[in-house]
Amino acid sequence: MLSGAENKELAVMTIILLLLSILCRFVTGIFLSTLIRETDNMAVTQNPVLKQCRAKFSSCYRLNNGVPNIGAFVDRFLARLRIGRFSLDTLSRLAGQLMLLSAASAGLGACLGIASGKGLSEILPFYLLGFLGLYIYFSVSGLADSEKKRELLKISLTDYLENHLAPRLSAAEASGAGEEKNSPGKEVPSGGEGVSEQERELEELLREFLI
Repeated sequence: MLSGAENKELAVMTIILLLLSILCRFVTGIFLSTLIRETDNMAVTQNPVLKQCRAKFSSCYRLNNGVPNIGAFVDRFLARLRIGRFSLDTLSRLAGQLMLLSAASAGLGACLGIASGKGLSEILPFYLLGFLGLYIYFSVSGLADSEKKRELLKISLTDYLENHLAPRLSAAEASGAGEEKNSPGKEVPSGGEGVSEQERELEELLREFLI
């Protein structure tokens, strides 16, 4: 028999699971919207995620004399984005799983109520919670639209790196090479000798990013 206390516990569990699933979608959408907004000022942004992207691209560009596939670089960077301990993909999957658990909890409550001979007034709330939960979840998912925002973020980052940062880095390297060539008595180090501390730090940063 499904007691009144058990009835309320299932209803509360359904609501909690629903709220958690919506929270995952909402947080992901806000996070991506913030990054998209900040990409309008990539050169001076103080956003730690975008600053990290800019620094890693600059390191990769200097160590390899260019980045042959900027799109792949951006894809890899986006795949590593995290909110706390969770990646964006993990949060997306978690939201879906929580929604399924919420719907299952509502269905279980309805089934147990029917098996216990409960009246319609005690069974109907579970059906309403299930359908209303699905409606709210998909409405929030549509508003958050994480997939579209992720694609917009990729376009914005690729545009900045390819059309703004890469040309500046190329010009800076060309200028540095010209100054080095015109400097009298300047010897070019051979092999691994003469590598500066800065170059070693850039190499370690790039190795950490690529692993």
